[in-house]
Amino acid sequence: MAISHAVPLSAKCFTQEHLDLSLKYICPDVYPGLYKESELPEGMKWIKRVIMKISDIVIDFDDKFERSFQTQEEFIRSNGRGANADYVHASIEEQGFKLSHVPVSVAYCPNKLVMLQDGRTRLEKLIKSGFDNVIVDYYECNNWNAFSKMAQLQNSVVDPYSPHTKADIIVNCNHAIKMGWIKREYNDILARVLEIAPSSFKPQTINKIVSNVKEGNGHTFKVLSFTETSAKQWLKDYGYHDNEKGNGIYYKAISSQFYSKAITIAAKYLQRELAGCDVKELRIVLHTDTLDGADPEKSYKGKVDTFRVNWDRSLSEIKDTFFVESKFAKIVRLFGSIPAVTALREVYPMDKLIMFHVGQLKNKTFLEIDSTNSLSQFLDAA
Repeated sequence: MAISHAVPLSAKCFTQEHLDLSLKYICPDVYPGLYKESELPEGMKWIKRVIMKISDIVIDFDDKFERSFQTQEEFIRSNGRGANADYVHASIEEQGFKLSHVPVSVAYCPNKLVMLQDGRTRLEKLIKSGFDNVIVDYYECNNWNAFSKMAQLQNSVVDPYSPHTKADIIVNCNHAIKMGWIKREYNDILARVLEIAPSSFKPQTINKIVSNVKEGNGHTFKVLSFTETSAKQWLKDYGYHDNEKGNGIYYKAISSQFYSKAITIAAKYLQRELAGCDVKELRIVLHTDTLDGADPEKSYKGKVDTFRVNWDRSLSEIKDTFFVESKFAKIVRLFGSIPAVTALREVYPMDKLIMFHVGQLKNKTFLEIDSTNSLSQFLDAA
């Protein structure tokens, strides 16, 4: 019997064979940073690697699983999901669950529960695929500060993980201050950043993170993260329904990450999923997945602008082909984006699509609008 280096999603469970192979790939006796007690946060101890029932792990997501696979504590992820969540899902879908990577980790915590510590993006995919068990590194933890530190340490920048972002580290440090674990002083904050994110950021980035926390900025990041499923649900929740009252209008949510192949995705959806439907208009709505960095507003606007520019460019490139004369060109329309940043809610309410055919966005990108506004403010102040 051949040993597989990855477990396909069709397997639906992990076996002793998978566990043995995982231990050969990631050997706790030699793997650095995650297993020796001297290398772990004080109060954290690695016990063993085992196969656990997923039902025995406290994940603590909210009551609408499909809408947001949330972390159990706000201090782990600033946006609720890892920055590369969709890529992680795609990797597992295509290649299987790789046994050559550090496993999902859990910890027996002060509340006497086994809490998920790292690997929620991968676990999300396993649950959705029907798995009832998972290989885990099992730790014991006697204080929440150690749990908080360990959750960041394990978000290494390695495929197919979702690495921590600057925003994650800022949120973690602010939570540590709130809990009294550190003071809002430069050296305290710097020491924590270097402990929970060693080698993750350049010195100038670390200084920006520390300064941000020290000045009291970025206490919370009120942003929304989306998957294809949660984006569909958002559309339904806020009244954007397919073929409402037989009007022939349909909606398709597409990730902003797929800007280079969005037209192909839309064409396949029209031809396959909507085959036989009397489609008068297919409205393409983009969602921005998980926003990056410590500036979610800039991240959101950048993702939307990139998608729109590439959509228009792709249409321009095929304008002389049969494709533009087809049903697609007459029906499909880039309609708008789902709002994700509460800081923009006064201009773009959180319960309405940000539409591209009205207002300033009809003829401009966010960058062009912001540049015009900045120039106007400068002239007014002169």
